[in-house]
Amino acid sequence: MITASIKTTRTKIIGTLCVILAVVIGFILFFGGEGTQNAEESISRRVLDNKARREYLALKGIQTALEPCKIKEVLLPEGDPVFDEYCRMQENAGYDIGKYLGKTAEVFVYSVEDEEETFATVFVFEGKIIAADVANHIDGTQKAVD
Repeated sequence: MITASIKTTRTKIIGTLCVILAVVIGFILFFGGEGTQNAEESISRRVLDNKARREYLALKGIQTALEPCKIKEVLLPEGDPVFDEYCRMQENAGYDIGKYLGKTAEVFVYSVEDEEETFATVFVFEGKIIAADVANHIDGTQKAVD
């Protein structure tokens, strides 16, 4: 029969627990990500260039032209009934554009491949997509990208 004994002190136990706790916290921070938000969403919402915006739309099933047909900066209006309705549509799709009202956002408009007079619009504020929609200019339909 083999027996072993370990001589320990309170300081060694506390030190070991601190190291274990640090490793667990590091693991959570490194691999934990955004909690319940899926990885596709957390990666795709940050867009710093044209490629990232197009990849985001492609993840949502929207194939666009290589370059936007229109780029502009817009002041997101506060108290505008029409834009308030747009904000509600975006909110239902998971975007929180309402908290950006009164601020200036970049707007990128892409023509959608294989769909006549259909355009995908992406609103970007400080490198983050805050709203996106697809509109058909022939039949007047518009829906948020979700």
